[in-house]
Amino acid sequence: MKATLALTLLLSYLTAFLVTGDAPDIGKVTTACMNENGVSAQDFADLKSGATKPEDVKDNVKCATQCILVKLGFMDAQGNALTDNIKSKFASSPMASAVNTAMTTCGGVKGANPCDTAFQILACLQQNSQAISSMMH
Repeated sequence: MKATLALTLLLSYLTAFLVTGDAPDIGKVTTACMNENGVSAQDFADLKSGATKPEDVKDNVKCATQCILVKLGFMDAQGNALTDNIKSKFASSPMASAVNTAMTTCGGVKGANPCDTAFQILACLQQNSQAISSMMH
C-alpha cells in the first residue's frame, strides 16, 4: 500500500466539500489546525514525499487531521465520523454515490484515540482511492 498521501488526500477530499458552498475556507481551517497542534508545513511535506511513513506519523499531525474534520463538520470531538452529516452535505452533488460508498467503507474505522481515528479514516479513504478519484471528478 502506498500510504504517503493521506493528508494530501484529506485536503483533496475536503476541497470537494467546498463545492457545496457552505464550508469555511479550507486554507484558514488547515492553518488554524496546524497552528493549534504545532504542525509545520514540513510535517505535511514529509508525509506527502514519503519521508514520514503513516505508521510513524506523530500524534500532533493526527490531531491536526481530526481538527480539520471537526471544524468542517465531518467528525465530532470524540472521534466519531459524522457519516450522515457528510452524506447529507453531498446529497445533491454529483459525488453523492461515491461519498456514500466511501463512508460505508471507511466511516466506522476506529483508531486508538480520536486523533488516530481521524487519521485511520483517511488511510482507509486512501486505500479506497478509486472512490476518492470518482468523487473528485
